[in-house]
Amino acid sequence: MKNVRSLVGVLVKEGMNVLGVTDDRKFEIHCRAGDAGELRVGCESVSVTIGQRVLRHGAEEIWDSIMVYGDRAADGSFEIRVMVFNPDWHEPLQIASLRSRPGDGDCQTALGCNLDHIPP
Repeated sequence: MKNVRSLVGVLVKEGMNVLGVTDDRKFEIHCRAGDAGELRVGCESVSVTIGQRVLRHGAEEIWDSIMVYGDRAADGSFEIRVMVFNPDWHEPLQIASLRSRPGDGDCQTALGCNLDHIPP
């Protein structure tokens, strides 16, 4: 095919801006869930919880062990937080926070990352 290149298994026309934003979405989610399928959407806010099978009190259950959520922060920036949950802990633990300020032309950091572990 003329003027077409492969990009991560997807065919893209030469010169097409695949990372550009042409609407007002704040976040984009792309989730692959094995044989169950996949989801790709743009959104204003997001909350994704991933559970895994654990053995507790002699019985198997699905424990929600990680949550990723994104929303607009009070200062107008966009923030994604990653929380970890453990059945042996009294409260969850934030393990990452990522913040962007796309509307601030003076901001010299495209994506600020805080990897401090912080209880909520």
